Amino acid sequence: MIFRHSLRSRIIISFCLFGCVLGSVFALIVYISLDYIDDSLIDNRLEQEIDHISGHYQQNSEIATPASAHIKAYLGTTSMPAPFKEMVVGFSGGFHEAYLGKEEYHIAVITLPNLDTPVYLIYEVSALEFTEKRKYRIAMVLVAGVILVVGLGLWIGRLTSRKVIAPVIHLAQKVARSGPDNPPTDLSRHFYNDEVGVLARALEQSMQRVRAFVDREQRFTRNASHELRTPVAVIKGAVELLQKNLDNPAAAVRRPLNRIDRAVSNMENIIEALLWLSREGASINRQASFVVLPVVRDTIEQNRKMIAGKPVDINLVARADPALEVPPPLFQIALANLIRNAVDHTANGTITVYVHDDRVVVSDSGEGIAQNDLSAVTQPHVSGSGSKGFGLGLTIVKRLCDRLNWQFHIQSKINVGTIAELIFNSYEK
Repeated sequence: MIFRHSLRSRIIISFCLFGCVLGSVFALIVYISLDYIDDSLIDNRLEQEIDHISGHYQQNSEIATPASAHIKAYLGTTSMPAPFKEMVVGFSGGFHEAYLGKEEYHIAVITLPNLDTPVYLIYEVSALEFTEKRKYRIAMVLVAGVILVVGLGLWIGRLTSRKVIAPVIHLAQKVARSGPDNPPTDLSRHFYNDEVGVLARALEQSMQRVRAFVDREQRFTRNASHELRTPVAVIKGAVELLQKNLDNPAAAVRRPLNRIDRAVSNMENIIEALLWLSREGASINRQASFVVLPVVRDTIEQNRKMIAGKPVDINLVARADPALEVPPPLFQIALANLIRNAVDHTANGTITVYVHDDRVVVSDSGEGIAQNDLSAVTQPHVSGSGSKGFGLGLTIVKRLCDRLNWQFHIQSKINVGTIAELIFNSYEK
């Protein structure tokens, strides 16, 4: 779940929504209540007139004139104006409401003793009830009240949110000041046993696990640095001793010795590159500058054995001879992985390495990569169908480029080939 708004914004919005709902409900209740009270007062006035007319009839046996000028009394519908006759059609005893045009009337129908004809009391209430203008004014007052309540909710929400999220901000600052080498170990003691305290304890435990993981990785790096370098140095010394003691070794001996020598050099480069990648924040030795073209030639020659017996050729097109201020093994590891990847996916055809001022490009005429798979080729353990590796080559290239601030681009089409680019101008500038 992704939250689009900050915690403070959600608190303020909640207060505003609560104020809006509360104010609207209150305004609606007030408006309905006023209308109900208005109708109740009118009906109460009609009941007073009914009592007055009934009492006068019992004493004088005649229909009294209503006390209010807005109420008209009619015995039956004979003397009633024609519009009123149409208005009261179908009305039985009791209270009724009716409209004649825009005028509103409340009508009471009563039956007096010894009279077969009902008495109609017609009360014109348009002048007495809330007019549309007055209703509009009341509505505006209620709307203003709602806006005021929302404004108060906004103000209270802003004040409250600062206090509510203050512990969260404090926790975030303490976590931000920590790192892999100095994880916070006492976060929970700075907070109460509430939601923030639970979060602090969870973060503290997570940081402790991260610290333990970092310690294991650092111990592994130190052990690997020693355990891997020692046998490589022994093998390299043995090869040099053999080459020195054999004056004119036969080709059958010279070729294996040269292959062992190249393999040992590659192993040294791989160890240096992997150990450098494993050390977070390791600086780059800017004094270790080198010329790119000779390293590219050596890397191509070292990998020619991979195409033995395959109708594949590796060519070098030198369009420039740039120099880089990085350790040569880092560049050589990246280039060697790109060449091996091209060889693995090229059954027949040509692999061409282009050297430009700002980049090295490895192009092949192999099987290509589907567009949907291009974004995944630099992920660990993702390899093509023809690959013999573990899917780590391009991952190492991507990690090296990220650490060196280089760019790594891959373009490919099925049955056409793949173009991989190492762009290092961004680092040099």
